[in-house]
Amino acid sequence: MFLTTKRLCLRNLREEDAQAVYTWRNDRRCYRFQRWKDTSREAVLGLIRASGEDVFLSKKEEQHYALCAGDIPVGELAYFYTEKDRCVTLGITIAPDCQRRGYGYEILSAVTMAVREAYPELDIVALIDRENAPSIALFEKLGFVRECYAESIASYVYVIYAENEGEERLS
Repeated sequence: MFLTTKRLCLRNLREEDAQAVYTWRNDRRCYRFQRWKDTSREAVLGLIRASGEDVFLSKKEEQHYALCAGDIPVGELAYFYTEKDRCVTLGITIAPDCQRRGYGYEILSAVTMAVREAYPELDIVALIDRENAPSIALFEKLGFVRECYAESIASYVYVIYAENEGEERLS
């Protein structure tokens, strides 16, 4: 486990998580707001195998983790480290039957604090579909600021700026 909160933990994806991941990746309530290219069982197993050894807060460009209540997967966290853009981009999916329980807010609060401690010089970014009102509300509640709408990726860009970003903008 990399990170724990009162009710949740963030850990590596495991092969036994494949059915849960496959289920929410193929549920329209989740799928419609995501950019997954392939949601087949083989693709899910490939993702789990590729990310099973990820180290949270490392500089690996793309990472995926299981979000668990106890040891039951209730969602997944995507973490993208981009040195050239000076940012960490976060994405989250909560299983439809586990939504509206505060899990997203709880884990993302802890994740953003951990990222800020590890990388105070990097912006923390979220890309959110314009129709995804619950995610927009969640990220605004977490203190993310809507920067713009990016047509090229059909998403709002939300940001928590690096600690020194405000000073640089005033210079």
